[in-house]
Amino acid sequence: MTAARPRILVVDDSRTQLEWLAGVLAREGYEVLRASSGREAIVRVRQEPLDLVLLDMILPDMEGLEVLRMVKARPEDQFIPVILLSVKSDLDSKVAGLRIGADDFLAKPFAEAELLARAAAMLRIKTLQDQLRGTQRKLEEQSVTDGLTGLKNRRFFDERLAEEFRRAQRYSDPVSLIMIDLDHFKLVNDRFGHQTGDLVLREAAEKIRASIRDPDICARYGGEEFAVILPKTHLAGALAVAERIWREMGQKVYEPRAHPPGEGAVPLRVTASIGLAFFPAKDITSAELLVKFADDALYQAKKSGRNTICLYQAQNYRYEATKL
Repeated sequence: MTAARPRILVVDDSRTQLEWLAGVLAREGYEVLRASSGREAIVRVRQEPLDLVLLDMILPDMEGLEVLRMVKARPEDQFIPVILLSVKSDLDSKVAGLRIGADDFLAKPFAEAELLARAAAMLRIKTLQDQLRGTQRKLEEQSVTDGLTGLKNRRFFDERLAEEFRRAQRYSDPVSLIMIDLDHFKLVNDRFGHQTGDLVLREAAEKIRASIRDPDICARYGGEEFAVILPKTHLAGALAVAERIWREMGQKVYEPRAHPPGEGAVPLRVTASIGLAFFPAKDITSAELLVKFADDALYQAKKSGRNTICLYQAQNYRYEATKL
């Protein structure tokens, strides 16, 4: 598979200069796009994936430096190097462009060899920047992902719950929290071994993930416990999600990696106890309290015999799902 050719945007109001630049770059194997005005250049930058911009400082509709500001105002993960082209070779012009964010400066007239060398250097920088950002994104993702289940981890959960709770308070939106605990999970490890325990955790996580919407946030809270944040979700909607998770978990049959000595194939089911709390509600004034009351509801669900859903409310109302 051949690598895509680097895409270079050339911006110059002189048709002769524009065609000469485009011809030199095209012969070197680059894909060249053209713009003869500042506005056209800005449209190209916003709509096209680019690897480099060659930008004349003097354009008919706006200063090249204004175009440069627009290019460099893009998000950090969309780095595009810019080489400024100008007949002005004085120090002030160079400094002005470099301060705004230009990556290099070519004073007209310049030789074909110099143009190609500067373009190649900028494209190398672009490649290295993209690789670095890709590595950073991967490391950031790994730092907030649970290695076993692929769900978000506790750190990510704590940060996002704080954000969602602040947003709910600011805009008077609801937010709900579901805490899920796998029933008698220690017995699974003791009877079938930790490999089967890991299998149960992975497949249970997949069942939970499949039961929620894209905006919802699912995390492994710790051990055999999971948490789901439901932004902009009222009580009725949260109960529907909790019951869907509870039902899917109860119907799931796992295939153990190993069986107890002397026993044949044993179908393995692992039910879940679920606690639910939501905001706005009396006594819930912080993200920490939302977690506390959802956890209290989970404790009540386990205390009541497990395999059930318990809802925290100030009036101690309890919702119990029909046993499977």
